[in-house]
Amino acid sequence: MAENPYKDLLKTIQATEKAKTVGEQFVADLNRSIQLGKKEHTPSKSVKPSSLGGCFREQWLILQGVERDVGVLEKAEDITIQQSGNDRHNRLQYACQDAKNYGVDIIWCDPEEEARRAYAQGIKTIIKRRDGNELLCWNEDYESSFKCDGIIIYKGLKYILEIKTEEYGKFNCRVSPEIKHEFQAGMYSLCFGIDRVMFLYEDRNLTFRKGYEVIVTDTYKNAVKERIAHILAYRDKNKIPPKEKTKCTYCKYKQTCKKLGDTFVLSYEELIALPMPVVEEVKQDGK
Repeated sequence: MAENPYKDLLKTIQATEKAKTVGEQFVADLNRSIQLGKKEHTPSKSVKPSSLGGCFREQWLILQGVERDVGVLEKAEDITIQQSGNDRHNRLQYACQDAKNYGVDIIWCDPEEEARRAYAQGIKTIIKRRDGNELLCWNEDYESSFKCDGIIIYKGLKYILEIKTEEYGKFNCRVSPEIKHEFQAGMYSLCFGIDRVMFLYEDRNLTFRKGYEVIVTDTYKNAVKERIAHILAYRDKNKIPPKEKTKCTYCKYKQTCKKLGDTFVLSYEELIALPMPVVEEVKQDGK
């Protein structure tokens, strides 16, 4: 029997029906409203810095323009965690902007000026639109659409600011940035021509914070470029990257991924040696 695509919604409805108190019914209905109010969109066909250190197949599906899973609603608490994270990003960005008013040695840089400066230096980053404290940018060389959390000058040195919120247990054990986050920062470094990154991690529960300075070396920039080239080679030769099963938890392409099945790893050298294929559209309906 086919799996019901609206199983998560049905579970929420059933939870409402089974609730024994008015308070429980209210919470179940409120959760359903939060779920139904979440607006999904299909990401643009571009390299995403936030996905760069993740699953190759997920990034490949984004580049193909595949729609995300149909009929699967996010848990209400996952949605509100994202909303809380967005709010904390905004407040921390505003705190950086206000710092100079209190004699604190943090200067917030105008992201539009930084993008124009990078473009004047030959870096092909252009502004698509402004979104609050951030810019939506496009880089032609890396086929990347992205936002960064900010650019600051701290104690006379310019940094890309990268803000991350996480649950307390993970935060409490943190002693350095995650590798996948460093890939993201390395991409921003290439797109803005700034070699220093300030990672700011915040605990979602008590809002304690930890900061880590990372200097993006030429070696690391080359590693980021190689990863991008590898992903784009999979796309250009129409070869499907293998599943990375340790990275499936938050994937929004599980339905399509399952239909694509298992594939083999191909190196960049193996991919570029292949002839250019006749491009076929990725099928999502199993036909």
